[in-house]
Amino acid sequence: MIFKHKIIILLLVFGALMCVPQTWALPLTANGRAAGRIYLARQALPGEKTAAAELQNYLGRISGCEFFISQKMSGCCIILGTVDTPGIPPEAQQMLAGRKDESYWLKTGKNRLYIIGKTQVGTLYGVYGLLSDHLGVCWFNPAEEFVPRQPDIVLKDLNEVQEPCFLWRSVSQTSAGGLAPAGKRWAARNRLQCASGALHDKRNQDFFSARNADHTIDYGGHLAFYNAVPPQKYLSTHPEYFALVGGKRLQNKDHNNTHHCLSNPQVRKLTAEHVTALHKKYGKRITYLFGAPDSEKNWCECANCRALDSSSRLDLARRFHSTVYDIGQMVYLRCPDAQLDVWAYANYRQLPENFKFDPRMSVYFCTHGRCYAHTIDDKNCMRNVEIFSLLQAWLQLNPRALHLYEYAYCTPPGWAPLEEVLAADLKTYRAMNIAGWKEEISFADANFRNVPAFSADPHHAAHRLRSNWLYFYIAGKLTWNPDLDIKQLISEVESKYYGTAYPAMRQFHELRRAAWRNGNGCFGYPRGDSRTQALLMQPGFQTRLLALLDQAEVLADGDAVTLQRIKNDREYLELFWIKPNQTYRKKLDKTLNAALLKSPVNVDGSDSDPAWTSAGWTGDFKLIKNKKIHPLPDELQTFAGVLADREKLYFLIVANRPEAMRSDNERVEITLDPRNNSDTCYRISVNTDGTVSAATLSGKKTTALPGVTARIRNTPQGYTLEIALTACHTDGVFAPGALWKFNIIRQGRFGRIALDGVNKNQRSRFRTLFIDRARLVNSDFSAIDRKTNQVKNWNLKNASPITQAGKHGLQLAPHGSCNQLIWDWKGLLGQSEQPRKFRLHIRASGRGTLQITAPNYHDDWSNGKLTRKYHGSEKIGSCQLSGRMRVYSFDYTIKADRWIALTIYSDQGATLESVCITQE
Repeated sequence: MIFKHKIIILLLVFGALMCVPQTWALPLTANGRAAGRIYLARQALPGEKTAAAELQNYLGRISGCEFFISQKMSGCCIILGTVDTPGIPPEAQQMLAGRKDESYWLKTGKNRLYIIGKTQVGTLYGVYGLLSDHLGVCWFNPAEEFVPRQPDIVLKDLNEVQEPCFLWRSVSQTSAGGLAPAGKRWAARNRLQCASGALHDKRNQDFFSARNADHTIDYGGHLAFYNAVPPQKYLSTHPEYFALVGGKRLQNKDHNNTHHCLSNPQVRKLTAEHVTALHKKYGKRITYLFGAPDSEKNWCECANCRALDSSSRLDLARRFHSTVYDIGQMVYLRCPDAQLDVWAYANYRQLPENFKFDPRMSVYFCTHGRCYAHTIDDKNCMRNVEIFSLLQAWLQLNPRALHLYEYAYCTPPGWAPLEEVLAADLKTYRAMNIAGWKEEISFADANFRNVPAFSADPHHAAHRLRSNWLYFYIAGKLTWNPDLDIKQLISEVESKYYGTAYPAMRQFHELRRAAWRNGNGCFGYPRGDSRTQALLMQPGFQTRLLALLDQAEVLADGDAVTLQRIKNDREYLELFWIKPNQTYRKKLDKTLNAALLKSPVNVDGSDSDPAWTSAGWTGDFKLIKNKKIHPLPDELQTFAGVLADREKLYFLIVANRPEAMRSDNERVEITLDPRNNSDTCYRISVNTDGTVSAATLSGKKTTALPGVTARIRNTPQGYTLEIALTACHTDGVFAPGALWKFNIIRQGRFGRIALDGVNKNQRSRFRTLFIDRARLVNSDFSAIDRKTNQVKNWNLKNASPITQAGKHGLQLAPHGSCNQLIWDWKGLLGQSEQPRKFRLHIRASGRGTLQITAPNYHDDWSNGKLTRKYHGSEKIGSCQLSGRMRVYSFDYTIKADRWIALTIYSDQGATLESVCITQE
C-alpha cells in the first residue's frame, strides 16, 4: 500500500514538472569550437550577405572561435534569411505578417538559432539586434566599439519579434559628400537609416540595399523643381519657366537655389512627367519629396504667382502647397501608387487656410526654430508652443503619414546632453501617431576638405559626431522602442565605454546632466545655444567636474583607450563649457536673476542640490575695514546664489574662513528691499552657531518676520548657508519679472564683508534682483553707455540718466519721454497667436501726470524678409505723481499676432527709479 502511494506521488510530481514551461539554452560555442555553421541561401540578397559577414566577424571576436558560412542547412546552428527564403519554418511568415519591412524574428529551437527578417534589411537588423541586445556588443561611434569576450556563447530560449516603432529613423548625411562607409555602417549597426546617396552612387548599390529599406530613400527636396526643370536645359529657350524678380527672369543657371515660376503650366507639367518617369524606373524604391530651394529670396513676383497667394499678402505656403497639390493630381492620375512627400518647411510651414491637401501624400514636417533644451510639448517654451501647435494642425489633415525633420545637430550640438528630451519627445510623437524621426549628421570619413584641428574649431561638421555619439546611440534604441528606460540605457552604454573608470565618470555625467536639466535658456537652430554658457556659474562646480576626471584617470589604471576617452571629455569640458562660461562672465552686469526652480531645494545647509547650478551667482564681495574698502583675500572668498519658486526666495552663501576663525561666531545678514510703497525692507540674520532672526523694518518700527528657514553646514574651507523666505509675508510684488533690491553682509573678527562694498543702510546702492528674469531690458536704468552717457536699450526724449552716488534712475523733463521696443522674439511677450497678459510697475515721483502707452506692431516674414506694420498706440494707463517715490501698477493685454513697445510720457517732469513687467 505504501509502495502504491509512493508511485502515485512520483507520477503527480512528474506530471506537474511536465506542465511547467521549459526553457532551453542554445550553445553557439563550446570548448573553443563553434557549434555549427551560419546558413546563407545561395540566392541571398545583399542585406543577408552583409548580415552573415557581420555575424561571422563578431561571433568570432566574442568567442575566439571561427564560424564558417554555408549554403547548406545541414550542420548549421544559425539560419539567416527572410520570409521568402526556402526552407525556413512557416512560423516565420506568420510571426512577421503585417509588420514593418525592417522587422525581424529571433527564434531558438532544435539546436538552431533563426534570424529571419521580413526583408533583407530586417535580416541585417536582426543580426545587429542579436549582437547588441543579447550579446552585449556596442557601437559607440564609427571608430569605437565594445565587443565582450565570452569563450562559451550560450543563448537563452528566444522567440521574439522586433518591429521598429517609427517607420523612419533616419540620419541624413550633411556638410560633405562621399560614401562615408564607416559612418553609414555605424548608423546601420545602431539600426538607424542613412540612405544619403543611395540613388546616385551606382558603384555601391549593394551597400545601400543591404542597409536601407525602400521607403527610406527620397528624391527631390530642395531640388524638386531644379531636377525636373533644370536651368541648364531650359533657361535660354524658356526663361518664362523661372522666377521673375525685380522685373527680370533669374539668370543663375548653375545655381541649385534657382526658383521657378510655380504658376507656369509647363513647369508643372514637366515636374509631373519627371516624377512619373522616376516612379516607373524605381517603383516603390523611392519617394518623391516636394520642396523648394533653401532660400528665402527670389520667389517669383509675376502676377500669376502672386495670384496663388492670399489676397492680402505674399503667402509662400499657400503658393507652394497649392502647386504641389496640382502636380500631385497629375502624378496620381498616371501612377496611383506613387509615393509622394511634401515638405512643411520653415518658410512654407504655416498651414494655409482652406487649401486642398491630398491625404495620399505624406507630410515631412521640419522643426526649424524649436528648442531642444525643452520637450516639444513644453507649454513654458514659446518656441515649442508655436511648433507644437503647427504640428498638431498638420496632423489634422490626416496625411498618409507624417514624419519629422529635426535640427538639433544644426545648432550646433556642442556637448549638450539632449538624450532625456529626445526620450520624452519620442514618446510624445508615438502618442501623436507620428510615423518617423530624422536628424542631420556628418561623418568624419566623408569628403571634407581642410578640416581644422578639433581644438581650433570643435563645432566643425567633421568633428561634431565625436562629442555627440551618445545622442544617436540613444536615438537608435528609442526609435525602435520608446518605452526603454533612458537612464538604464545610458548607464549600460557608459559603463562599457569607460570600463573601470565608470564609477567616477558616472558621477561626472550625472552632475553634467543635472546642470543642463536645471539650466536656463533655450537650445536650437537657428537661434543657437543660450543655455550652456551659464552652467558653470556655481562656485566649485567646475572644480568638482575636473576632480572627477582626475579620479577617473586613476581608476583607468593605465588603460590607453579609457585614458583617451577621459582626455576627450576633459577637452569637451574645456572647449564647450569652460571657455563659453569665461566669455559669458565678462559680459555680465551686476543684475542678478533668481531663476525659477526646476528641481527641489532642500534647505539643509548643503550646496549639493542640482537646482543651484542654475542660480544667479555673484562673488563681488569686498572687505570693509577701517572705513576703507579692500579686495577680498582668498581665505575669505564669499559667493551668493539666489533662486525662486512661486512662493519662496532662496539664498545660498558659500563662504571661506581661515582655520583660526573657525570657532568664531560670525553673522550673515541679508537685507531685502521689494521697492514697495510702504518703504519697508526685510532683514534676515543668521549666526554661524545656527541662530536665526528675521525682522520687518518699517521706519523706526521693527517686527518679527515669519516664514524664514535657514540651515548652516561647516565645510573644509568654511561653511555653506541656505536660506528660504516665504514671500507672502512681505509687502512686495513677488511674481516672475518683479524687481527687488538686496544686500548681503558677513560680520566677524575679520571686519565686515559686503556685497559690492555696500553697507546695509545704503539702500539706494543695493544690488538689483529679478524674480525669474527681467521682461524689460535695463529696467532700473543702471546700464549706461560710457561713450554717450545715455541709458542703454531706451529711446529718450527730453530725458537724462541719474548716476549720483551709486543711485540710478531716469529724469524726465517736462514733456519728456522714454520708449523701449519689447520685441522678445519667441519669448513670453513676443508676437504670438495667443493674447498675453501682464502687469506693469513703474516706481516714480514728480509732478503732473505720467501717461503710459503701448505702440502695437505686427511682423510678417512670409516673403522671406521682414515686413513690419504699425497698428497705432493703445493707452495702458496714467497716474498722478507726487513728490514721494511710489509704485504705480497697470494691467495690459497684448493682442494676438502683435508685439508692443512701451512709451512713458511726463507732462510736468518725473523721476523714474524702475520700470518692470510681471506675469503671474
